[in-house]
Amino acid sequence: MRRVLPAVFALIFPVCSAFAQFDVESAKRHVIIKYSPLPMYDFDNTIQFGVEIPLGKGNFALQEDLGYGNSSFNLWFDEDDDRPERDIYKSRTHLKWYFLERRRMRAYVGPEVLYKKVVYRQNQWIGRDCQTEFGPCSFFENKDVRQDKNVWAGHARFGWQFITPGRFIFDVFAGVGFRSIHVRSRTAGVADWEVRNMYDNWETIRAGHSDLRPSMVAGFHLGLVLGKYRRE
Repeated sequence: MRRVLPAVFALIFPVCSAFAQFDVESAKRHVIIKYSPLPMYDFDNTIQFGVEIPLGKGNFALQEDLGYGNSSFNLWFDEDDDRPERDIYKSRTHLKWYFLERRRMRAYVGPEVLYKKVVYRQNQWIGRDCQTEFGPCSFFENKDVRQDKNVWAGHARFGWQFITPGRFIFDVFAGVGFRSIHVRSRTAGVADWEVRNMYDNWETIRAGHSDLRPSMVAGFHLGLVLGKYRRE
């Protein structure tokens, strides 16, 4: 035991020493991997991870977040709720300009582009050979139908990134902008007007519907700086 303990401390001490050296200057040229907890609590819930890649000397960076979600693990539904069958895919691309630096904090601003697709599936009776949108129809057919809600958004985003000595990152941000929403039928041979509205507990999904509205974002990332310590 007397020989084991010194060996363990000998291994731990260099690692802790290396971790203790990280600050903004030593970490700004490293890739950072990130996890976003709050999207799990969104109505369109996703498990979301990202990567931040430094550009040039590290004063600029490009961050890409990707997420996937499903109504089966949406925390807003109770067990007795009639859960809609849906899948959520999300992508966020953010260009950062770090305009202020301190030893363990730096502030940034930059544009963000968000794309989100929510795929709804439902079994419906669809009118066929209808003379008009309101009928009459020759017959009704039972079909599995799909509607896609496509969301494009642009935000001006600003935030603060904090770096601990142990290479961990806390990144908090907020932003404002606009988002465009389009809902379309994606069922072969079925037009938008032939699909009945789908109810998603907090909104009505209607094929052929489009909307433009103001948008706000806010959240935080938990991250880890990759690579060996270096100061150049």
